[in-house]
Amino acid sequence: MKKIAVIGTGFRITGSETPPKEILNVKSQNFDARLIETDLPSFPVNEINRQISEIAIVEAGLRASQKKFDGIFINTVGDYGLNSLRSALDIPVVGAGQSSMYTAMQLGKKFSIVSIWPPKLKFIYENLLNLYKVSTRCASIRFISEDRELDTLSDEKNFVTEMRDGEISQRERIINECNNAINIDGADTILLGCTCMSPISNEISNSLTVPVLNPMTLGYKYLETLLSLNISHSKKEYPSDGEIGFKQFSAMTKGFRDTFSTNSKNHKIRGSS
Repeated sequence: MKKIAVIGTGFRITGSETPPKEILNVKSQNFDARLIETDLPSFPVNEINRQISEIAIVEAGLRASQKKFDGIFINTVGDYGLNSLRSALDIPVVGAGQSSMYTAMQLGKKFSIVSIWPPKLKFIYENLLNLYKVSTRCASIRFISEDRELDTLSDEKNFVTEMRDGEISQRERIINECNNAINIDGADTILLGCTCMSPISNEISNSLTVPVLNPMTLGYKYLETLLSLNISHSKKEYPSDGEIGFKQFSAMTKGFRDTFSTNSKNHKIRGSS
């Protein structure tokens, strides 16, 4: 049985190794999927915090490799640390964002990203579209929440928990923006902009007339396919030079964690954009 490490910032630190139920629902019997949580709470609200998220996920990925996992799934559309881990490791590493964007291009001519997050996080998606050279195939990026709502994320009840709990108002906001992407922007495929939207992905799909891609389940199943076929990334494209640096990344995450203020909202939030 092959072991898959599911890594993401998560919405809260749980101390559990159980991955999201959406992954358990699609997991093949001959795979063992385990959640590997990051040691550093960080939310990519801007470029500097995105870099911190990268460090946290790279450290978690290196930790998973030391525990002899056979593959790593980065359970965030932001694909933080994806290329770094591919350079460091021989085992396959898949990001939810890249796998979903490339799949969207096979299902239609134009896809739209519909995200629960506010416009302030637009830079994350624009960076990925440019990095993967798929900007011309993206009809639009639409956002459900407003920038001011980010301040509520450290609260027990906020716009993300409302969505995950299936509250009607949030579901209607998402479906409305999906329809706008289709009818106004010309999208023929919808890519959900965060793996945290996975709990309501089926409801959204059932409400629309075009394919809806859940990056969590799609990316995970793609990794299962690579492992089943014994395929991994090219070391010509992602060469490993010198020491991997697990101890150094562990020291960095510990240093960041120890120096963050306990009152800093940006580092108490657990998200998975």
